[in-house]
Amino acid sequence: MRVKDVNITKFFTDLPDVDLDWEPYGRDLVKDYIKKKYGYAYSCSVGTYTRMKLKTCIKDFSKIKGIPFATVNKLTKDIDDQVDYTFTDFISYATKSKQLYNFVQDNPDIVHMTKYALNVPKAESVHPSAVIIVPKENSKGEKTNLFNLMPIKKINGLLVSEWEGKYTESALFLKEDVLGLSQLSKFHDILNLIKKNTSKVLDVNKIKFDDQEVFKYFQRGWCEDVFQFGTVGLMNYCKQVKPTELSDLIAMTALFRPGPMDSGAHLDYAAIKNGKKKPKYDYGIKNITEETYSLLVYQEQMMSIIHQLGGLSLIEAENARKYIKKKKHKELNALGDRFKEGAIRNGCPSDEADKIWKKMNAFSGYSFNKSHAAAYSVMSYWSQWFKVNYPLEFWTTSLQYAKEEDIPYRLAEMRKTDSDIEVRPPDVNYSDKNFTCNKEDNRIFFSLLKIKHCGEKAVDLILQTRKEGGKFFNLEEFLSRVPSKVNKTVVKALIISGAFDLIEDISVIKDRKKILSKYLIDIRGEKELPEQYCGSDSMTNAFWIMEQKKLTGFGEVDYENYIENLIPNKLFSKLYVDNNEFSRVKEGKKVVVAGKVIYYNERDIKNGKMASLQIDCNNTIISIVIWPDCLERMTEDIEELKGSVIAISGIVKKDKFRNEKRLYSDSSTKLYILIK
Repeated sequence: MRVKDVNITKFFTDLPDVDLDWEPYGRDLVKDYIKKKYGYAYSCSVGTYTRMKLKTCIKDFSKIKGIPFATVNKLTKDIDDQVDYTFTDFISYATKSKQLYNFVQDNPDIVHMTKYALNVPKAESVHPSAVIIVPKENSKGEKTNLFNLMPIKKINGLLVSEWEGKYTESALFLKEDVLGLSQLSKFHDILNLIKKNTSKVLDVNKIKFDDQEVFKYFQRGWCEDVFQFGTVGLMNYCKQVKPTELSDLIAMTALFRPGPMDSGAHLDYAAIKNGKKKPKYDYGIKNITEETYSLLVYQEQMMSIIHQLGGLSLIEAENARKYIKKKKHKELNALGDRFKEGAIRNGCPSDEADKIWKKMNAFSGYSFNKSHAAAYSVMSYWSQWFKVNYPLEFWTTSLQYAKEEDIPYRLAEMRKTDSDIEVRPPDVNYSDKNFTCNKEDNRIFFSLLKIKHCGEKAVDLILQTRKEGGKFFNLEEFLSRVPSKVNKTVVKALIISGAFDLIEDISVIKDRKKILSKYLIDIRGEKELPEQYCGSDSMTNAFWIMEQKKLTGFGEVDYENYIENLIPNKLFSKLYVDNNEFSRVKEGKKVVVAGKVIYYNERDIKNGKMASLQIDCNNTIISIVIWPDCLERMTEDIEELKGSVIAISGIVKKDKFRNEKRLYSDSSTKLYILIK
């Protein structure tokens, strides 16, 4: 029997999705391969439409009405543009937010327009990964092609379906998602660095999943830049679960999502695994749920229960999953009755069969595919394995891919894990366009391209000059060799970020002022240094480290010196503790900490609005909680202080849930802005 003779709709409600993850650079190559293999008339990209989301409606209509952007931006900052809010959600949200309530009262016309515009298509586009492949013959053996099977359009010369993905699936077309996954590029770069540094050629598929040091890192929440586990929430969840094997990582990937978390399933998993709760197995399915401690976690488990306990076929089990997900109540009720009848025939008490079916019904709305969770968890393990076994290569690559706001967190974890790696400022002789590492000295050099004001053209010219003529000897020789396109702005940035420290034999950071003076006054003939480099603080190391930090996001600052010089409150200054001392401070002690604000969030609690912020204190992240009474007293708009350097006093207490010390405001908390 040929495949085309089979009426597939008798068995399945749609075809499975085929998901393929590639390094981003290879995604277009795969799409081109599909086009060549199946032909121009038999494959196309999937069309999609940008719709008017709630935030878009409010912003667009407010713009037309002339309401200031800053006002609307503040109003909508808590509205998630990834969520498909309904008009009812909008009104409900307005009853909880005083700002939005006032906006609704003052702008009924915008509310009226939003009601009719919400979720209406705004613009057409191409799905970044989805590709449709159609057959060359229909079920009757007649010749066919893309153009007589679905409506097609062209966008920038590319064939695109008029239908969105969900409609092509319903019409039983084969859809492939050709996804670009940057994590694969990271693995590629890590493996290349390992080969360069050690001559080892590693095959990730031969990495064993029994490295206990890897699981220790997970248990401690040391998951910075670990695929899928790098969020604060999952780091804390790792501390709760204390994973000991790959199956734990797979379950955690499936459970740490809104649906299971709303039901508390993720907490049950942690509690049962660590002996704080006992598992409760349902009739006849212990062998199916034993790996997840009696909990339903995966779609495959539900399908196995329907097949094993209910006696239904695997195809019917798959259809049940889809009926529940798509809320097809008529089909679902019919299948549920058959499941319960089959379960009773297999010895299951009637009330137990009914309970199991109801549990599966509720569970299916947020269930997760185990094969998907397993594939991603394998990559999570690989990420952590590289961090443990090849930290120099891992962190070099990690810093290269990091956004500026990620760098403090990554440097902080390098300190926590005692990696003994020295991260150096950029250097004209050792740095490249990417972060580079030196195996002999266990050093990482900052990327030249990560220095603000150093563009790609200028960096390319510096590297080309170095390649052709060898290393640079001093500033004058550097300037005599590089082309004029390496201009004043670039050279200043290089000096301030420390790129000439080694060749100019700078051992005290404040002596960068001498290099800058030599360049601007002695070499360029300018009369004096710019004003910002002439103050008394420009003779301190702290000033030049802070200037370096502005350009690179990297550097250790003498905050104690800043506080003593800038804050007249002597008692406040005496309470200062640095990043190392903070971890050793006893609970209940009043201290002062200082650092750059890298995170801020406000939320409503019972007695008002509280704030959570994080500061980067020399590659240590210190979390701070400001209670409502203190927040109301403060004259500073803390939300606007992201990127500023502050000093703040408070009481040290341990957050038992996150297992970390935090600074909490009290009745005498003071906050000073050191650098804005």
